[in-house]
Amino acid sequence: MLTVKKFKEKLGRSKHPDYLQVAFDADNTNQFYIVGNGGMGTTVSAPVESFLPEIKEYVIATINSGGLVKNEEASLLLDRNLLVHYLSLADA
Repeated sequence: MLTVKKFKEKLGRSKHPDYLQVAFDADNTNQFYIVGNGGMGTTVSAPVESFLPEIKEYVIATINSGGLVKNEEASLLLDRNLLVHYLSLADA
């Protein structure tokens, strides 16, 4: 099971094969996804509700504190066929 500690580690290493990113649905800003490397240039994603509740709490707290910032350009999340906005670490 992914813990908040491991999630934080993976969120901060964008150039690593086991990185994680946070995205939210462009049409439903309350729906967050955790996105990872699917290999061969693809991604895999899962709703944040699929993880421990502490992960969603951390994501929301980090957004509210300005630690995660919205990428204004929407991107297609291929495995879900929907437009999302990725969130980046503010200090990245």
